[in-house]
Amino acid sequence: MGCPTDRSFCELVVALSTILDVEEETKLYHAWRVALVARELAQKVLPGQATPVFYAGLLHDIGGMGLDDHLVHLVLKAGARQNPEIRAHPARGAAMVAAIPGLGEEVAAIIRDHHERWDGSGYPRGLKGEAIVPGALLLGLADEFDLTLRAYPGGDWPTVRKALARKARRAFPPELLAVLDSLMAGSLFTEVATNTSLELKMFRIILDLPPVNFHVDEPMKITINLFAQIIDAKHAYTAGHSRRVASYAMRLARCLGFSEEAIQRLEIAGLLHDFGKIAVPRAILDKPGRLDARELKIVRQHPVRTIDLLTSVTSLKDIAHDAGLHHERYDGKGYPYGLHDGEIPLGARIIALADAFDAMTSLRPYQPTRTPEEALAILNRGSGSQFDPAVVAVAPCLLT
Repeated sequence: MGCPTDRSFCELVVALSTILDVEEETKLYHAWRVALVARELAQKVLPGQATPVFYAGLLHDIGGMGLDDHLVHLVLKAGARQNPEIRAHPARGAAMVAAIPGLGEEVAAIIRDHHERWDGSGYPRGLKGEAIVPGALLLGLADEFDLTLRAYPGGDWPTVRKALARKARRAFPPELLAVLDSLMAGSLFTEVATNTSLELKMFRIILDLPPVNFHVDEPMKITINLFAQIIDAKHAYTAGHSRRVASYAMRLARCLGFSEEAIQRLEIAGLLHDFGKIAVPRAILDKPGRLDARELKIVRQHPVRTIDLLTSVTSLKDIAHDAGLHHERYDGKGYPYGLHDGEIPLGARIIALADAFDAMTSLRPYQPTRTPEEALAILNRGSGSQFDPAVVAVAPCLLT
């Protein structure tokens, strides 16, 4: 358990946790704060579990992706505990995380049980006492702490502690609450409550984590493919979209004479081209009618977020712009930057065409589904305006 020498696996997990916590223009930092506090608790109570608890903290709410609102808001609403989607998110998240190399069942079990409570009052299974995975109780307490903190913005630790005690007195062992109290008596409370130096703290933790024992070949490739599935799960009609875009982009690149190494890098860019779209609310993504100005602005931020996220991963920096600039147009009328022809990386121009081809030939609620031949004709009409003519020239290879 831990992080490989080049840190890229950890950085990719941190990037996913970051985008799951973006709300329009705001970073909520919920997963980071929960992960940091849970890790501090584990170092005091279960030092051998500190690393899996940390990873579980980063991804503990991944099963809530696609809900109508972020879980930090939903759980505060009346009847939240009876909402079947909220009750399902620990198991759903555990299933996603179990497939990630280096995390697997150990981290998944912590996520699965993080809403179970010591007195049996939790969900989804109503487990009690020692039937709960120990690390899950630490994660659950860190989660409750952060949610309580958000309910008392600007409050000091005694205020938050009093409110937390009302919810947590029977839900967690008293000795665990005492450890949290001792931790918050120091600088940790201010750091978390004000988001002070969170990025620096996260960077230092990543550097300190021990190497991951992956037990598989090509763990980053497997992880990236899984992340592509997670990205596409954000809304109903994009299942398999990122995989198909990557496949189309590879075909186009081969027809353009790319080296095999360059083709493999472009595949990764295709798989992760919509990474930033995780931050776009489902209500906007699935809206059947035209987007208003605010909604359009939110959607048009997702390429920038993709670039920021991939730039934060050491081994993926060089594909960040290939992935993130796929909505730029050859004639300069695209977004987010209005780049044109040679200003747009060739990889991004290829992904732009692959993305459009898949959108036209897939079932989408807002447009008719085209045959591959019809889509090719539309691509030809966009040559020199939306698309690079050199890429359009090899587009017939998508029909073979």
